[in-house]
This record gives sequence, structure tokens and C-alpha cells, in this order.
Amino acid sequence: MLSFLQSAVRRVRPTTVTTCQWPGMLSPLGITSTNTTISSNLSLSSCLDDLQVRHRSNRSRRGLYDGKDVRFGNYVSFSNRKTRRKFKPNVFRKRVFSETLDKMVQFKLTTSALKSIDKFGGLDNYLLESKYVTEGKGWEYKHIILNVRKQRAAKAAAAAEAAAAGQAMNKMEE
Repeated sequence: MLSFLQSAVRRVRPTTVTTCQWPGMLSPLGITSTNTTISSNLSLSSCLDDLQVRHRSNRSRRGLYDGKDVRFGNYVSFSNRKTRRKFKPNVFRKRVFSETLDKMVQFKLTTSALKSIDKFGGLDNYLLESKYVTEGKGWEYKHIILNVRKQRAAKAAAAAEAAAAGQAMNKMEE
């Protein structure tokens, strides 16, 4: 399949085209992009980077796995016999404090996600800024946090407006 796409890009590449219309060629892959910008010096991988979506297991969709997932490899014995095996991420159930919600929230986390939460400065910042929070429980809490922050900002704006109006009234009375 990749060689098919490479030949398609080679056919387009000799002329310097700023936009490439590929509605029919990429639809068998399940990719729907009708306006991909390429130029003569771009490679296939750089052209298709935004189109490729990495598969995530159902297990990693439910928790905060920070891009970690089950990987596969081989057990290699002394006689060099190879037997398939799984490399599972280091996952545990942990309660993490959300400052915006002011409560503990339970997630399935990997150790790297826990390190990333510390690096981002808390659970709320991790959920809002991490590129790995795209679905599942983390995505739900991300939107809950965004809604709570919007409500608090609206209340603060209304309070500031009321205070400004109160100061204007006091100046009129004087």
C-alpha cells in the first residue's frame, strides 16, 4: 500500500505543485483529505505525517497512558529460539488531585504519565496541554475542567462589571 502512495507522489512531484488533490486515491485507506500541500522537495513521509493516525488499543484509550501502549517482541532463548511476547506498559490505578475541580480523580495511569503530570504542573495542565489526551476518561475530564474554568471566568467578569458599575454609582453620589 505504501509503494502505491509513493508512486502516486512521484507522479505528482516532477511539477512543482502547491496543492495536491487526492480524493480517490486515499479513500481506500480511510483517509479523507482533499487538500494536502506538497512541494517538489518534500518526501512521502513528510507529506503524509498529518494523515497518518497511530492505532491505540482500547485499554490505552480508557486511561492516561501518555502515548505508551502494548508492544510486541520475542523471548530469545539461549539456543536463539524466538517466541512471541508482549511488552505491557507499567499501569496502575491512582487517584490524582484536580485543582480546578478541587477533588481527587481516579485514573489508570502509566508511570510516564505520572511523570508528565508533574512536569506539566498538575493534572489540569496535563489534560489541557498534552497531545495524548484525545479520548476516553481523560478527554471527558478535560472538557469538564474547561467548562468549569469558563464558568468561573464568566462569574469573575460579571463580578468585575458589577464592581465597576458600583464605583460609577459611588462617584455619581459624591
